[in-house]
Amino acid sequence: MTAIVISTKNKADLKLFSDLAQRIGVKIKTLTDEELLDLGLLNAMEEGKETEFVPKELIMKKLKRNGNKI
Repeated sequence: MTAIVISTKNKADLKLFSDLAQRIGVKIKTLTDEELLDLGLLNAMEEGKETEFVPKELIMKKLKRNGNKI
């Protein structure tokens, strides 16, 4: 399975993407802020498996990039 995450700032854009996905027969799932945070943490953990150490700054940068305020 392959996925794409699209983050919007307003509900109108989200509805546009959602309607398009449904029209072309693609499954969609709306994620909460908490689920986005979990994805960021998972990504950092997966990178940590490869490098054995992930600096705190990198984790914080990824969390902030996902729109979470820390």
